[in-house]
Amino acid sequence: MGALLTDLLQRAQRSRRVVSLLVAGEAHLGYVLSHNPDVLLLRTINRQGMLTGVRSLSLAEVVQVHFDDKYIRLIEFKEHNPEAVYGVAPTPGGLDEAYLTVPALLQRALEAHQLVQLITTNADNDPYGYVTRLSDDELLLEVYNQFGEADGHTVLQVDDVRSVVWSDEDTRIIELLIRQQADAGK
Repeated sequence: MGALLTDLLQRAQRSRRVVSLLVAGEAHLGYVLSHNPDVLLLRTINRQGMLTGVRSLSLAEVVQVHFDDKYIRLIEFKEHNPEAVYGVAPTPGGLDEAYLTVPALLQRALEAHQLVQLITTNADNDPYGYVTRLSDDELLLEVYNQFGEADGHTVLQVDDVRSVVWSDEDTRIIELLIRQQADAGK
């Protein structure tokens, strides 16, 4: 085990922060409990931020270690905010009271100013964001990435939107991250 890896593992252990280790093509997330030149003991965590157990890993088989990157911070965020991420999904009222179409759902998303994911006919582009303008045939979406970072604006054809996703795990996390960043900027 090299000095850089030892230093990184010690930092992660002292700060009680999650690391991601790549071993034999498989990623392992968790908290460093202890380590020596041969073995690392990891309190494992899944991608939903829930503790899953304790695992030993041979340090000789570790190919990569990631610490404090965007993905790991997202996992830590889920772990520290389970009620908000996995609690009752907030949706605008009236969704069960009317005959709804995709354009009507887009209008509700605009009025409620709630982050949604749009499932489109283009499988490579199912963006997250806020509907900021809506016409009969087009919409303007203020786009955010999975880490809650603004990612520009996109114009989509209303007919290309197959489904509107409200308040699933991913959209709630993105909204929480956006609010957290806004509160930090005040």
